[in-house]
Amino acid sequence: MMNFEEAGYVLDSLMEQLPEGIFRSLNGGVSLIEDERMSDDGRYTLGTYFVNGMGRYIEIYYGSFVKLYGDMDDETFEKRLKKTLHHELTHHIENMAGDRSLERWDERQEQLCGFNGINVHSILFVADDDTSLAPSASAFFELNKGETLYDVTSSSAGLFAGGEINPKALKAGAPESVAGHLPAEATRELVAAHDVVLCMTAAQADELSKRFQDLDERIMCLAEYDLEPPSLPFGWKKCMNTLLDEVLAVIDELNEERSDGL
Repeated sequence: MMNFEEAGYVLDSLMEQLPEGIFRSLNGGVSLIEDERMSDDGRYTLGTYFVNGMGRYIEIYYGSFVKLYGDMDDETFEKRLKKTLHHELTHHIENMAGDRSLERWDERQEQLCGFNGINVHSILFVADDDTSLAPSASAFFELNKGETLYDVTSSSAGLFAGGEINPKALKAGAPESVAGHLPAEATRELVAAHDVVLCMTAAQADELSKRFQDLDERIMCLAEYDLEPPSLPFGWKKCMNTLLDEVLAVIDELNEERSDGL
């Protein structure tokens, strides 16, 4: 894992890649703090957006990254640092516009606090597309889960059986190992065999919940918005990057749960 000074250079580089307008009225700037930071409920905080008498500013806590992801390689660290930076900047943009959508989402996530309290050791990713998203999510999870989550397994399923990996997804960044994650049909037995089921869209989650009402509590959406295959070929790169970001968020949440239990 990169040291504090190296992380500072990476953060500066990530900010330079963004349009200047995003930082408008962020008079206190973005600071990388060497120490860790914890929330009132004892969970590590990666970043915070402040609006107070000192102005508007963002703090990102290098120490929290170290505590949660001590075995993280530099490439993964940069991805998660970028995700945290963009998350806090979204708070700033929404605050300037008088929008509390992301703030309310954060509040809901804090209330859910780790997959509704489920002790997660197995994840089933589900989609009803041409089989690209669910197997790619499972492959991304296995590649990035790290030593802390060695005992958490993942697999993929479709609402219906059949299909092959879309070659456009492979060209756009889906892991080569995705071929080993070809989905089966999301049967009752398969859903019941996994602790949580993460669907790509709300409609898919609703459909599974209707099929298996007694298993409803374990059926959720991967993201707060629908993840669907792009309608145009050039959209696959963005689609794969977004999918990876959401899978990393799941890994982050599971790591936080593990750290809380230490």
